[in-house]
Amino acid sequence: MAAYASVEDVAARLGRPVLDDEKPRVDALLDDVSALIAEHCTGTWDRVNPPASFKVVACAEVIRWLAVTPGVISERTGELEIQFSASASTAGLSEAAKSGLRRYRRALSSIPLVREVTPCPGTSSP
Repeated sequence: MAAYASVEDVAARLGRPVLDDEKPRVDALLDDVSALIAEHCTGTWDRVNPPASFKVVACAEVIRWLAVTPGVISERTGELEIQFSASASTAGLSEAAKSGLRRYRRALSSIPLVREVTPCPGTSSP
């Protein structure tokens, strides 16, 4: 599966060039987010020419993931507080991304499971 965005797309939205030592990580993150987008979007959309919003979401998520310091799960500015963990949780689509992709996700629906019953001849009940 091809990524929905390129390193150059991320750089354009980041406002600076992606450094050579960052490119392998950005490429890997683009592959990851593209897989998450494809998995999240269960509805009908052109697999060969995906919607332009997929590129927007992919770039935004990669930039968000790049902004997370590995190992840091929480920061606070006032009174400076930082909490560390084995790994920070970044490998998932944000609520904003899910909202932007909502139209490409199959909606949940229900079907009626009521059966029409006709009364037996000569009786008033089924």
